[in-house]
Amino acid sequence: MVDAPAQDVIEVSIFGPGKGESILVHLGRNEWVIVDSCISPRTRKIAALEYLDQIGVDASTQVRLVVATHAHDDHFAGISRVLERCEAADFVCQSALVKEQFLALVEMDKRLHPEVRKRAFAEYSRVFEIVRERATARGGMLPLKFASQERILLDGNGVRILALSPSDQAYAQSMQVLADAFAAAQSSRKGANIDPNELAIALWIEAGDKTVLLGADLLRGPAGCGWGAVLSFFRPATKATVYKVAHHGSVNAHHDGIWEELLAADPVALLAPYRPGKPVPGLDDRKRICGLTSKAYITAKPDLPLPSKEVRREIADLGPLARNAREPWGEPGQVRARCGPDHTDWDIHLVHPARALASA
Repeated sequence: MVDAPAQDVIEVSIFGPGKGESILVHLGRNEWVIVDSCISPRTRKIAALEYLDQIGVDASTQVRLVVATHAHDDHFAGISRVLERCEAADFVCQSALVKEQFLALVEMDKRLHPEVRKRAFAEYSRVFEIVRERATARGGMLPLKFASQERILLDGNGVRILALSPSDQAYAQSMQVLADAFAAAQSSRKGANIDPNELAIALWIEAGDKTVLLGADLLRGPAGCGWGAVLSFFRPATKATVYKVAHHGSVNAHHDGIWEELLAADPVALLAPYRPGKPVPGLDDRKRICGLTSKAYITAKPDLPLPSKEVRREIADLGPLARNAREPWGEPGQVRARCGPDHTDWDIHLVHPARALASA
């Protein structure tokens, strides 16, 4: 799989699980978008960048957008390394910021709030440092876009990328949480939090005659947020034929309206598993998804992988206390979907351990 797509071929790849998941989209005309980050736990390489190198794509000039859909470590870890390589890209994050993003953006010390996650703060601090450094070359304009409901992120040459979320209500709630956090920092009480999944960026991509829906980890609700909010305003003229299933296929991100109003019949469904804790998608999730499409693919089996040789040696050295130790991430697989102009069927390529999603 070292062949680059032709200029008029649209490609969607999903990498995962690794430490994270990532989506890579060829928009046509040698232009790409990278969504989120996936790091191989064994090589420490960024899966999407490694693939672009393999197919001869210059990430420094050909990537238009780098998108961090939300502030969860399994999606944003390594995103600053992605942006460093993609020198011509704009960086996209949510308009509804969590504390770590806000503090990093305005260059405030993380110690202003004791509940800030150090890793998240460090990742976004580096991202916004890169953004500021590159503003000089753009006449002071920050290569930064804040995604919100119905904001167009890219438009032209037969390509349109629309953010479907976060909603206005999610933005308002995030502002209230930030205000409460700073009030709490002046006292001994614990500040409120918001689930970053409620603020995740879902993307609608129209490229040539193809339409793709990337669901990120956007949840069904709560009221005024999530897919409920999206479906209250968005009714596309053309339905998507590829869907990156939201939140690893979890039921809390399922909404019948996605499949009825936004997706064509029997779409290609792409997902990566989430393994820490209770693995997702579970059996019921897999049955539900396979009941909605016959073209579902996953980057690796949901169950925990066998430990690597290095981990097995460490377990043996530690003895009985480590007997049940497992590494949750494993090596990332890839599902690649390609489709040329005037074609309706997507050509699917699987890179181990990727496979067709099974309902059993």
